[in-house]
Amino acid sequence: MRPMPIVLFSAVALVAQAPASADLAQRFNTELPGINQMLKTFRAQEALVKMETLVPAERPAFNGANLQTIGLSLDNAQGLMSLYRLWANVAAESGQWEKAVEIQQKRVKAAQAIRADLDKAQAPIAAQWEKAAKDSQDYLAKNASRQQELQASLSALQEDVTAVNAKTKKLDAKGMEELKARIAKAPQEQQELDQIAAALPVHKQNLGNAPKITKVLADNRKEADGLLKAAEEAAAKSKEVLASQNDEITKFNTEQVIKKVKIVGKKNWVDAVLRNPENVTKLNGSQAQAAFLNRLLVLDPGNAGAQKALDNLKQGKEPFVKEAKGAKKGSAKKK
Repeated sequence: MRPMPIVLFSAVALVAQAPASADLAQRFNTELPGINQMLKTFRAQEALVKMETLVPAERPAFNGANLQTIGLSLDNAQGLMSLYRLWANVAAESGQWEKAVEIQQKRVKAAQAIRADLDKAQAPIAAQWEKAAKDSQDYLAKNASRQQELQASLSALQEDVTAVNAKTKKLDAKGMEELKARIAKAPQEQQELDQIAAALPVHKQNLGNAPKITKVLADNRKEADGLLKAAEEAAAKSKEVLASQNDEITKFNTEQVIKKVKIVGKKNWVDAVLRNPENVTKLNGSQAQAAFLNRLLVLDPGNAGAQKALDNLKQGKEPFVKEAKGAKKGSAKKK
């Protein structure tokens, strides 16, 4: 009889420290050491009760007003996903694999909703910057050369006026009329030149910022996709492990029925597992052993062998340590 592997999740670590408003990330970072300590000291049930109070009943609203609030909402989402991951891990270690699957499925739904909210929030921002970049590109294409043209025209006018005033250049009547017309037009040209000069830096800045904004939006989407992928993979793994154990128990019970053995729920399988202590002791570390014993107690509540092994672990002993029997009192010899 081989033991089914417990539902192990990747090591839980602190999430990146988020701003104060991202309270779920802070909550996770604050509570994680205490939860891990409970698991190390075989208090998985206590840890599970604690987790029930840490995970919000409703997913926090996603604030998509601007890039800053989107970033804060994603930080909060990271905290929420970390809490779900820890919750599922604690449920698994307490032996409640079915609950762990349920939690992982909730995690998937939350991740899907987060990505949908993100897409909805970022769509108008992406469209706005796409239009801004195109408009700026068109403006530069049209007005960069116009700026040079106006600068050349006004510079030439200044030179002609200076030359005429200095009497180094003589104009006939027609030339004077043309010069006066150019002078009359100069304020309008200068105004246009000033407007272009003021607008060009803004449009150049838009063209410089557009790729940066696009990258931020892409990184946000990548982060949300990562949250969803991790949730889906964890859910699939937990379901797979649970189904595998159920299949093994069904197969075992079927074989027992064929042998005319009376089946009592999953007790027969649990007893068979416990008959070979190595099914437990071969697991890596006392915490993993306790988690598997918790699972056996969920499958067969009150199983004396599993409870005794768990109690031994809690007392710092080997799970199947053999207690020394007291010496028998010999009868006194007659003199």
